[in-house]
Amino acid sequence: MAESHVVSGLVAKRSKLAGLVQHYQTEISRITGDLSHIDATIKLFAPEFDLRTVRTKEHRERNQYFKLGECQRMTLDILREADSALTSRQIAADMLRRKALELSAEKIELFQKSSLAVLKRLEDKGLVRQGDTKGVSHTWEIV
Repeated sequence: MAESHVVSGLVAKRSKLAGLVQHYQTEISRITGDLSHIDATIKLFAPEFDLRTVRTKEHRERNQYFKLGECQRMTLDILREADSALTSRQIAADMLRRKALELSAEKIELFQKSSLAVLKRLEDKGLVRQGDTKGVSHTWEIV
C-alpha cells in the first residue's frame, strides 16, 4: 500500500501541473484569437495574400544573466586569456566568477549550456575548435 506522504506529494504535483495546463490552454485560446484578428486584417489590406506562406518564428526564452551578445564575447575573452584549451564547465565557472555570482551546481549547468551553444555556433563559423578530450568532456580552443 502506498505511503500517505507519497500520495499527498503526487496529488500536490498533479494539482500544480493541471493548473499549468489550464493556464496555457487559456493563453493559447487568447493568442489564437489574436492571430485570427491579424489574419483578417491582412486579408483586408491584401486579399490575394496567401497566409500559408508566412513562416512561423521560433519562440526563444532569453537567458536572464546575459545581455545580447554578452555570452559570446565573454566566451571568446575567456578562451583568448586561457593558457590551454578549456572545457565548457571551466568556461562556465569562469563566467560565474566574472559576473560575481555564486558557484552553485545549477548555475554552472545553466552557464555551461549557454557556453556550449555559443561554442557550437563559433565552431560552425570556424572561430573555435574542439581540442583533446579530458576524460568525458571536450576541450575548446580558439583557432
